[in-house]
Amino acid sequence: MSSPSSSWLDALPLDFYDQLAHCLSLHGMAAAELFSRPDTDFSQQLHELTALDSADVQRLNTIQDHTALLAALRTEPLALYHLLLLGRLTLQTSLAVPVLAYVQQQMHIQEEQLMVLNEYCLELSGAFLTTLEEHVPAPAGAASLGLHRLQIEEVFAQYIAHIPAPVPPVANLNLSEPQLQMLRLSLLLVHSLPQAADHPFMRAVGQLKNLQPEALEPLLEHLGRAHAQEQLSLTMPELIQLYQGMQVCGMVFVSDIMARIGLEELFPTLPTDADPATAEAAPASHRQAVGEMVTGFTRWVQHTFPNDPEIAKAREEVMALADLL
Repeated sequence: MSSPSSSWLDALPLDFYDQLAHCLSLHGMAAAELFSRPDTDFSQQLHELTALDSADVQRLNTIQDHTALLAALRTEPLALYHLLLLGRLTLQTSLAVPVLAYVQQQMHIQEEQLMVLNEYCLELSGAFLTTLEEHVPAPAGAASLGLHRLQIEEVFAQYIAHIPAPVPPVANLNLSEPQLQMLRLSLLLVHSLPQAADHPFMRAVGQLKNLQPEALEPLLEHLGRAHAQEQLSLTMPELIQLYQGMQVCGMVFVSDIMARIGLEELFPTLPTDADPATAEAAPASHRQAVGEMVTGFTRWVQHTFPNDPEIAKAREEVMALADLL
């Protein structure tokens, strides 16, 4: 791979990485966000133009000192150039919203401070990209690195233009670890229900559009990245999935469905022959804990969105399921 002349690298100050640290981190996270999105024809074109993929971005994001930065500039300058360019482009679009929200939360800064940081990092990357264009050879087939950059920017603009408008969040939750685990468990349980089942309840659940396995997977990934006591933003479609999933989970836990589908070991409940008096005296029992969390979440959703037609429709669908148990 071509590498720039080392003379300008030798002249870099010893604190060069320290000057760029926030910029590299922010641009690296933005590039990672870009590559985490579903593939399209335009994202494939970006991959072909930059030769970058998620693994490359992850590797470059491990640069954490001056020595590692210099090594990358000597051995794979184009990869670092493309990382900064894609990160910079992403940071100027709505794709950066989750990245900036995460940075704000981790740094405990106000919105105004976040914007100042973002602008500062964009200024640094703009200057650094210009410097790289002066010293780094263009990739094969490109007349210059500057013209190559214009081609990438054009494809990126087309990529952004074809992305559906993001769905705004309707709720921001700060959950305890048990509450977060309960949300994950409810979706995992629904996701685990057999699609072709001989029980009318399970067949009916399998017909709900919001609870189809492929529809649940993005939310499962979302919850998998969430942490207790950190803000969890939910869109209305996600909230409805959790609203219905939690109630389905509650119904399953108080019925014989668990035994029918053999999920007792994955999602343990009280044994069916447990003494009722013992069950009532054990506030930490699985059934009681599940019931309390399901009831609490359901009531919160209905209280927060009392007149929302989508919530009302979701509630009707769940009520119909209860008749099948």
